[in-house]
Amino acid sequence: MDTVRPQQSVSQLVNLLGFAGLIPFVIPVVLMVQGALSANGFESAALFGLYAPYVFITYSAIILSFLCGALWGKTVSGSCRQTSNAVLIFSNLIALCAWSCTLLIYLAPIMSIFAVTLLLAGFLAVLFCERELMAAQEEPDNNLRLSSYWKMRVQLTLMVSALHLVVVYLMILEF
Repeated sequence: MDTVRPQQSVSQLVNLLGFAGLIPFVIPVVLMVQGALSANGFESAALFGLYAPYVFITYSAIILSFLCGALWGKTVSGSCRQTSNAVLIFSNLIALCAWSCTLLIYLAPIMSIFAVTLLLAGFLAVLFCERELMAAQEEPDNNLRLSSYWKMRVQLTLMVSALHLVVVYLMILEF
């Protein structure tokens, strides 16, 4: 019984931190929507004096890089060695793409749309890769824990993806 309580506590903390991590995604999007609906336009959206779309893009890149690092950690500590090399290379490529998105925004306005789209693709790709990694693991004891974690990951990725689509839509409207 004692081993269940700490695991429940960790699981609850993971859920809390995961869903709290949506807040920095939501705030810039709300500001962008308000700006788009106001007479000032989308370009007026700012958070602490910073251009809201860039705040969104940089936070997105950081979270995507974090997920790649978590994927790296799961691969290194996991029991499935057959996909390890591919997952390690994949996680590094996605993290580098996320970093490149923070640079793309300075090239041209159209590149900001591309950056948000690339980040969206990265979140979906990491989710798919994580699912494949979980399926390849041979640890039946973790099925319940993995299923609750997987449910949370899918929910968070769907919400983050929807926010990315809103940002892409608003950016296209501004063109």
